[in-house]
Amino acid sequence: MMLRTTQRLRYDLTRQWLRPSLLKHRPATRWEIKELANVSQTYTPKSTEDLKEYLEKCMKEEKIPIFLSKKNVHETILKDEGLKDVNLAFIDVQHLKHEETVDHPLLRTAALGVSSTMESVGQPLLRTAALDVTSTADMEETMKKLQEIVGANPVFRIEEFKNWAATQRSCVISCKPTTKEEMSRVIKAAAELKVGIRCAGQRHSWAPISPDNEQICINVDQMKSDYDDGSKIRIASREKREIDVMTGVTTGELKEFQLDNKINLKTNVILDVVHLVSVVVTGCHGVGNDTRCISDYVVKLRAFDSNGVLRTYDLNNEPKEKSRALSASFGCFGIVYDVTLKMDEEIIVSTENSYGIMKNVFRANELEKIVKENWAVQMFWFPFNSYIPFKKYHPENDDIWVRTFNKTTREGHDLEGFFYYVLKAALDLETEEALKIVSPFLTNNPSFTPLFQRSAFCVIKNAAYRTGPIYQEIPHAVHFRKYIEKAEVYDLEFVFDYKGNFDKVLEIINVVVNSVQSYKNKDQYPLNVSLEMRFMAHSDAYLGTGVLGNPEYGGSGQVVCIEVLSLKGTPNWEEFSQDVGKKWMELGGVPHLAKQYDHIPNIWEHVRKEMKLPIESFKEQLKKSEADPNGMFLNSGMRKLFGMVE
Repeated sequence: MMLRTTQRLRYDLTRQWLRPSLLKHRPATRWEIKELANVSQTYTPKSTEDLKEYLEKCMKEEKIPIFLSKKNVHETILKDEGLKDVNLAFIDVQHLKHEETVDHPLLRTAALGVSSTMESVGQPLLRTAALDVTSTADMEETMKKLQEIVGANPVFRIEEFKNWAATQRSCVISCKPTTKEEMSRVIKAAAELKVGIRCAGQRHSWAPISPDNEQICINVDQMKSDYDDGSKIRIASREKREIDVMTGVTTGELKEFQLDNKINLKTNVILDVVHLVSVVVTGCHGVGNDTRCISDYVVKLRAFDSNGVLRTYDLNNEPKEKSRALSASFGCFGIVYDVTLKMDEEIIVSTENSYGIMKNVFRANELEKIVKENWAVQMFWFPFNSYIPFKKYHPENDDIWVRTFNKTTREGHDLEGFFYYVLKAALDLETEEALKIVSPFLTNNPSFTPLFQRSAFCVIKNAAYRTGPIYQEIPHAVHFRKYIEKAEVYDLEFVFDYKGNFDKVLEIINVVVNSVQSYKNKDQYPLNVSLEMRFMAHSDAYLGTGVLGNPEYGGSGQVVCIEVLSLKGTPNWEEFSQDVGKKWMELGGVPHLAKQYDHIPNIWEHVRKEMKLPIESFKEQLKKSEADPNGMFLNSGMRKLFGMVE
């Protein structure tokens, strides 16, 4: 019986794999390569010197290098219409060796006393909290007192906090409570000793919203739920389409829950490894002309106040002003235990990737047409994707990747299935692993950026995201790329109320295009990943992405979120991102408050000016709530945002 079942499963999966729609859109497999591309050479560098030599060789011989990683499953590349007359070369980077940056965080616990010397290690940082604290001896004494008050669990330790891209670092007292009782004891102990507290999820925020030096850093990964079945996600009400999500649950886990239960959140961030609660409290967003930031879909939440009491906030029954502050609280109202989200029934979308050259796509009438004719629109520009060695580069000839999805139904459509997503994930893993391996070389040899960008975009366009529509459940469309976390990047993002003026959108875009060209003229390449744009509706949350477009504050109801991303350690990034940020400020934009912006001169004054009304409303509701009368949950970044310190 087991054999027949296995054979039947294999037969069903094979039929699914061979159906025409999958054959049309699936990634190519290794045995197809020779027929689809002119692959003249395979190189296997074992050092950065080898890699540089092979890239120079490719440039000299006018070959386009395609990077393969150690995680290879099906070494993919498809025929690129623009490369018919250009030779391709594979560069297998799985044996590439480079000097790794090794961090040595402090791992001192209350039970083990070790050297109190604090080392600042790793790559140079753009903005860090000063790692020299008033007295590490004082911190150790505080840690011991905390442990005495709290008891055996959770265990406290002193460590160096560092976020994903190392844009924020500090020396903190960390702990990992696992139960509500442990969390309450930690908060009460902190209040008694007057020590500040901030939470850390997966540490994917770039902004100064993490713990300051000498504050307590709460890690929530191991928090247990109090749901009857012990789960961390559950349907609260099928009739109301509401679900409960515990702290520590990732967006990827929520994705799987949505697929299993055919109940969908119509927007979310692309990353599938970050904590959903973190996404909510920091006002993060997705894409869609009627979608708001994820915070706007919260209908209830539970959070520990500064007395260690777990409060329940029913946002439908709270005063509207209080709910607007609570939904994107940035941790200021306390430590969120769980949230209840308003969902939709299953949403099926037609997803389509298309490519057009910049001078045709980045025109006001064309942009307006694309945005108005589609439900959700994302656009990507990978600079230098039309680059040809030894020929003059014109950015207007680069391809723009336009990604759209529109609502449809299951009826009459063949949805993508198991093998499509397995192979897509394999290709994502391969390319992100390759990028991770090559990143140190690229940041140390920036002049090779154009060639690398051409190579990377070749894979995007012709293997990973081919043209033509596919049909899928919306969680797949939202979280369309996996393993992004493998290669660390810097990320500057601003939000604009463009008021339906697509000439203004072009002006915003051209700030980046012109800057890239200006830096290239100096043989500098500070933008070595991409520019990305997403169009969405305004937010009702006071600190939510898109509040700038809220009609209550004179907004149009629609915003565009535009960001630039470069590899961690990229030379000239700070200067470039400051230049872009200053010009975007002049155009009336404000930064996404969870992204990288605190290195831009006068940014705090600008944000407080442009967001004056929502920020003042937030502060008023925080004070009225008495959830944290002494500011225990604030850090220096939040105090700067609120104008409490300069």
